[in-house]
Amino acid sequence: MFLQYYVTESATGNRIDIEIDAATKTELDITRNGWQTVWDTDFILDSQKEIYAAKTETGEIVALGAYRVQQGSVAVYIAYMESQPESNPTLTQCKKYQGIGKAMIAFGIQLSIDANCNGVVIFEAKTDELEQHYLRDFGARPVASLHPGGPRTFMIADQAAKDIFSSYLFEE
Repeated sequence: MFLQYYVTESATGNRIDIEIDAATKTELDITRNGWQTVWDTDFILDSQKEIYAAKTETGEIVALGAYRVQQGSVAVYIAYMESQPESNPTLTQCKKYQGIGKAMIAFGIQLSIDANCNGVVIFEAKTDELEQHYLRDFGARPVASLHPGGPRTFMIADQAAKDIFSSYLFEE
């Protein structure tokens, strides 16, 4: 068994394999051109976070994610994730790729497993629509807010985490 992340091309329904690796400064710099968020802010580049880029085999950046992985913690915190402008529903009506959020959450679950956090991830929903999506499609559960008065905080654990993670496991 091996792990293979992928997204789906909206126009064709084809599966597009992606690799998720540590982001480079050059990859973060592209966010200055059309991305919803510029990824070189102090919040994102905080030394406690690890920044990753999800890319197609041709090097196209599909998403970026910021994760806080602390040994001895009970969960990995997904501080921020964002789809490329062509797939970001706040920036376009017709998304180029589907399934980006699920892949980035699955990667957070992998980081959690690797850090002995049992696949548990926590994150915040930026919008009401995302809240409903996380609850309905990912089995997320609301937990105490990390920032009172801020966005709602969710956790994915147990069977929900296993279901998401196992959807990327394939036989060699």
